[in-house]
Amino acid sequence: MANMARGLLATVIVAATFAFGCYWYVFGRPDWLWNGPKTIAISGQRFAVAGVYDQTRGPVQCLTERRSILLTGLEYCVVDEAEPATGALFWYLGEVYSINMQEPLGFL
Repeated sequence: MANMARGLLATVIVAATFAFGCYWYVFGRPDWLWNGPKTIAISGQRFAVAGVYDQTRGPVQCLTERRSILLTGLEYCVVDEAEPATGALFWYLGEVYSINMQEPLGFL
């Protein structure tokens, strides 16, 4: 019985470490949950998050279909016809952030 408990504990630790590592890869740092995103990994490239999306002109209108980001439950889309590199990142709890999808950052 003790060996089964140790095996279960080891499995939980490995799974938690894997999940944390995936989120660290996607968001670039561990404090994304309480500070919001500074970077985001989309399709193997990291992009800068420019801050909260300015909704003074109205709600976000996606010009393309919303695409999901692997393992996160987040979505993004292109929002500006004049500037197709400008996107919206749909964050948890309904927050929306601006991202520049034309200039990827390097993975450090």
